[in-house]
Amino acid sequence: MEFIQVTSNNREQTSLRTKPCVMALGFFDGVHLGHQKVIKEAKRVAEEQELPLVIMSFFPHPKVVLSNGKKIIPYLMPMKDKRRIFEELGVDCFYLIQFTKEFAELSPREFVKTYLLDFGAKQVVAGFDFTYGHRGEGNMDTMRRDSDGKIEGVKVDKIEWEGEKISSTLIRQLILAGELERIPFYLGTEYQSEGRIIFRKKLVEVVLLPYYLMPASGWYEVTVNLHQETTTQIAVVRDGRLTLLSPCGHGFPFYEWETVRVSWKKVLPKGFVQEVASRQVFLSSS
Repeated sequence: MEFIQVTSNNREQTSLRTKPCVMALGFFDGVHLGHQKVIKEAKRVAEEQELPLVIMSFFPHPKVVLSNGKKIIPYLMPMKDKRRIFEELGVDCFYLIQFTKEFAELSPREFVKTYLLDFGAKQVVAGFDFTYGHRGEGNMDTMRRDSDGKIEGVKVDKIEWEGEKISSTLIRQLILAGELERIPFYLGTEYQSEGRIIFRKKLVEVVLLPYYLMPASGWYEVTVNLHQETTTQIAVVRDGRLTLLSPCGHGFPFYEWETVRVSWKKVLPKGFVQEVASRQVFLSSS
């Protein structure tokens, strides 16, 4: 998959090298099941029309830019994870557009001309609530008009789980509340994060890398992947720090500063926590 970061400086040059394509639009934070439905529909259309599948996304989050940085959006994953998932879903090219105030001021017609038509889009697929252009005045129902009939917009309906719309906002709320067991129903897999190992006295701390969320304080069952080997561990989140405890009191197969991937499984019941706490000394800080 080709990955191209597009700014105002290279936009015109980049657009000159584009080819006809089917394009999926969205921010895609977390690439949850709703996002995946959009991408799979775009993939179906691309295969039907024998065109490459392109994703166009944006960074930073529009709400961060439009609030002059006053509104902070905690991202679910870094760009490298997003790129990996896109590639697994069969995307041929990924354009990441630098979201600026100037970009936000484009009229819907200007956005369609400059970033869709000029980038080869023959058909565009997006979620039912995707908007574009100044104040979000454009949407999938206005795509044909804004492109003078050159682009047909395909609107993908929302998907729900137990009556709740699957969204990045909801998934953030669940993680920050420590409700990790519910995440796979919305994300399609457990929430995963990466961090570096640091030894602090008898403890193993994982310092999360940027753009991963720390769950609520509590005790969790996790799996930790390193060098293609996976082990089950107890994760303790306290005061914004993540510490690992071996469930059987054994040593850890880690070296300091190695990067591990943590899959969050479930909250541990109080009885189990009390039993482990009685067998191990846990220090909240070094």
